[in-house]
Amino acid sequence: MERDELLRRVRELQDEVLRAASRVPTSLTGDAAASAANLLAYRALRTRDIAALQVALADLGLSSLGRLEPNVLDSLEHVRAWLSGEEPRAFLPGREQALRLQEQRAVRLFGRPRPGRTTRIMVTLDHASPEPVLDAMRLLRAGMDVARINAAHGRPGDWHALAESVRHAELELERQGTPPPRRCHILFDLSGPRLRIAPFEGELRLGAGDRLRLLRTPSLPPAIADPIPAVPCSHPGALAVVPIGQPVAIDDGKFSGTVVALDADSLEILLEAPTGRRRRLRPEKGLNFPGLTLPLPALTGEDIASLDAAASFADIFSLSFVHGPADIAGLAAELDRRGLHDRGIIAKIETRAAAHRLTPILLEGLRHSAFGVMIARGDLAIEVGWDDLALYQDAILCLAEAAHLPVIWATQVLETLARHGMPARPEVTDAAAATRADCVMLNKGPHVVAAVSFLDRLLTAEHRNREKKRELFREFIALEDDSSSVEPAPPPVFHGC
Repeated sequence: MERDELLRRVRELQDEVLRAASRVPTSLTGDAAASAANLLAYRALRTRDIAALQVALADLGLSSLGRLEPNVLDSLEHVRAWLSGEEPRAFLPGREQALRLQEQRAVRLFGRPRPGRTTRIMVTLDHASPEPVLDAMRLLRAGMDVARINAAHGRPGDWHALAESVRHAELELERQGTPPPRRCHILFDLSGPRLRIAPFEGELRLGAGDRLRLLRTPSLPPAIADPIPAVPCSHPGALAVVPIGQPVAIDDGKFSGTVVALDADSLEILLEAPTGRRRRLRPEKGLNFPGLTLPLPALTGEDIASLDAAASFADIFSLSFVHGPADIAGLAAELDRRGLHDRGIIAKIETRAAAHRLTPILLEGLRHSAFGVMIARGDLAIEVGWDDLALYQDAILCLAEAAHLPVIWATQVLETLARHGMPARPEVTDAAAATRADCVMLNKGPHVVAAVSFLDRLLTAEHRNREKKRELFREFIALEDDSSSVEPAPPPVFHGC
């Protein structure tokens, strides 16, 4: 590609992202506005396939633009200036300012990381532990930076006991002369409107070719003569929007099928998995309708009540099954009513709707003092399909980095090690790749202390070898047009001409 043609393409790309960056909401100012402009510029850039342009730039020894998430306009301007032989104009944010914003926001949300690594480790605490203080001491010694309390399990007394065990463990370690290097933050994970198979009596074993009725009630009615087994639904009102032909996944996809019939009392599902042998379907297992937005609020009445219970100990609140920016604003309003405006908020991205509305979610997040996102890969994989999970994960990481907002890498990280004491080879590489995020979440297990220690060593080693990522930009996954949710504003400021 000739130099003049390269310059033309870079200028064309620059004009396009400048127009996008000019649409920062007028309600955002200062650093938040700079981050919003960069996010919108990056979002516009990723609607195009610029791989050929990147290769041509690299062939000339120039930046391939494969690492421009934090400072899009500034990176493009330096390439344009070199090609044209002119002095570059100063676009904001520059790389140093962008990295500073990323670090400041991650520290504000999670606290400072351990020496030698930039990625924090979060661990889910076990409310059933007989020795919670001792467990917390072991986890803190091993490298835990953030303790997660899952509101879906236990009661307020259990949550308080877990939080107190962390604080007592810190005091005991300090008394012993080995305090952890930083105060451990506590994340309270609101349970949200988790759609589940409601409790039922008896045992069901099902496999491919079997049929199952999903009842529009939260409990089983008196026994009736029906050759098709039936189970109740925890939120039967959500089933009102489910059509015939809708895919269904149960228990993280262990059971899957399609809705083949509807009536006033139930949905009839024809199962396509599991194949080979029948498996037992248990109560309380999750229900997913991939691609369908259900009429359920992200913040439930139970969640609002649990805010009061967690107000005294939680540093961060994570919101499950986020659908859009209004969900974040709703949680922030509830926190403000309780005088908790300084607490962090995490948007768990675990639905297709949230992934496709990530830009306005991040713009809303920039309005708050401490905000980040979690890639909740369990439900997200069911929602978007296994084939596309890696693409969605990458898109979330890139967009959050463009907004200078921190990310939690979650779900089944080193799960085999935590449960059985020996890691599986693929999960080691998955954990190593988590250095792209600001925090990695481990779930509980009998060997979770060993998993934390292993992850601490792995992240420290990877920190020396990796800086986020560098790659070619093909066209992004198809995302919805977010333009309707963004207010117009003057173009971003730059100096020189």
